[in-house]
Amino acid sequence: MLIKSSPDRYDKLQILGGMAAADDILTAGKADSGGHSLSGKFAAGSFGSGPNRVAYSDPRKNPAPGIYKASLPNGKKINLMRVMFTDFCKMDCAYCPNSIYVPRKRYAFKREELADTFMELHQRLAVDGLFLSSGIAGDGTKTTQRMVETVEIIRKKHGFRGYIHLKVMPGASRELVERAHRLGSRLSVNIETPEPDMMRRISPHKDLQKDILDPMAWINDLTSSTTGGAVGQATQFVVGAADESDRQIYRRVDQMYTDWNLKRVYYPPFRPARHTPMEEKPPVHAGREHRLYQMDWLHRVYRFSTDEIDLAFDHGGFLSLEQDPKTVIAMENLDAFPIDLNAASRDQLLRIPGIGPVSADRILQNRRGHSIDNWRDLQAMGVVRKRAWPYVVFPGQRPPSGKQLRLDLFGEAQDRRAAEAAGVSLPPPKSPALSAVMETPASYTPDHTCIPGSRGAMCAGCPVMRPGSDTAT
Repeated sequence: MLIKSSPDRYDKLQILGGMAAADDILTAGKADSGGHSLSGKFAAGSFGSGPNRVAYSDPRKNPAPGIYKASLPNGKKINLMRVMFTDFCKMDCAYCPNSIYVPRKRYAFKREELADTFMELHQRLAVDGLFLSSGIAGDGTKTTQRMVETVEIIRKKHGFRGYIHLKVMPGASRELVERAHRLGSRLSVNIETPEPDMMRRISPHKDLQKDILDPMAWINDLTSSTTGGAVGQATQFVVGAADESDRQIYRRVDQMYTDWNLKRVYYPPFRPARHTPMEEKPPVHAGREHRLYQMDWLHRVYRFSTDEIDLAFDHGGFLSLEQDPKTVIAMENLDAFPIDLNAASRDQLLRIPGIGPVSADRILQNRRGHSIDNWRDLQAMGVVRKRAWPYVVFPGQRPPSGKQLRLDLFGEAQDRRAAEAAGVSLPPPKSPALSAVMETPASYTPDHTCIPGSRGAMCAGCPVMRPGSDTAT
C-alpha cells in the first residue's frame, strides 16, 4: 500500500534552505572548528555535499540545512538561518532555477511553521539571526506580506530582538516596505541587471523602475529619515546574465551608492540552470566576479573617483582578467609614479598597488618615529611587495622606469620602441582627478642619487637632470 506523506518543517528547511543558498547577498566566511554540534536532521554534512550538492553551497559556510555562517565587519562569524519562504515563483527569469520554466515539485512554509522553526534553532543556539528570502507566489505584494507577517510573529509573539535580513520582493507596495523597515535589521531588493532593456530581455514580467528601483528608493527614504527600523539595504546583480559590460554595472553601482547609500552590492556570476532558456549559455568566468568586487572596493572603501575607475575598463567596457583594476589604473598614470613613501599623503599611498587602508595608516604612523627605508618593515606593515615595488621609492629602493614597466607588463615593446625612435614622449596622466591627488612628485636634496629612467617624475627640480632629457646623468 502506497502511503503519501507531506513534508514536515525539517524537510522544508532542508529543501528551502538549499534553494536559498543561491542567494549570494550574504558575505561568506570560513567555518570555524568551534561550531555548534547538531544531531539528527541537523547533523553537519547532511546538506551541501555529495553528488546532489546545491549550486553555490559550501559545507564550510553551510554546516547544516538552512544554516549559514556569515562574516561580520569585525571579522567574527554569525550563524544565520537562511531560508526561502517558498520556492513557488510566477516569474519568467530566464536564468533562475526557481522560475516557471523549471518542472519540479515546489514547497512553502506556513507563517507560524517558519517562525517556530527559527525560534527552535535559536533556542538550541544553532542560529543567531534570520535571512529570509522567497520566490514570488501570486505577486510581490502578497509574498512580501506573508514574509512580513512571519517576521511579526518572530518579533512580537516570540520577542526576538536579534538580526533579521528581510528580502523585499519586486513589486511590493510602499506600505509593506514601511512595515518591513520597522521589523527588519537590513533590507534588500535584488536588482539583477543594470538597465531596463536588459531586464526586459531576461525577465519580461519585471519592470526595473517600478518593481525594483522604486522600492529601493523607498527603503533609502525610510532608512535616511527615520530611526528604530532597518539600518541599511543591499542588493545583488546576476553578472553576465544579460550580457552587460562591467562599465554598465559600475554606472548603476555608482548611482546606487551615491543616491541611496547602499551598504553593499554583491556580484554573483551567472550559472546556467537546467530547463531554463539559458541552460546552454556558458557560465561567467569566476575572475570577472573577483574583479567586480575589487572595483567595488576601490569605489566604496578607497574612495576612487569615477574618473579614475573609468581607466580600469577596456574599450569594450570590461575589467582586465589578467591585472587587478588598481594596477591597471596605475599603469594608465605612470607619470604620477613612483611615490616617495616618506613624503606621500594617505590619498597618494592608497593609489599604490599593494597598499591598502590598513597598511597606509601603518606607514603614516611609523613615519612619525623613523623614515621608511627597507622592505622588511613594509611587509610587516602589510604592504604586498610584488605589487608595490615598481611604484614606490625610498632610500635603497630603485624602481624601474615607467617605460620599462609598461613594456614588461603589457607587452608593448615594439610600439614603444617605435614611439621613442620617433621622439614621441609618453602621454601625461589620463585622469584629472588622479593628477590632482598625485600633483606633488617626490623631491630630493641636491646630494641624492638620481634613478635612471625616472623621466623626472621622482626627481622634481633635480640639479643633475639635463634639460630636455628624461633620464638622469
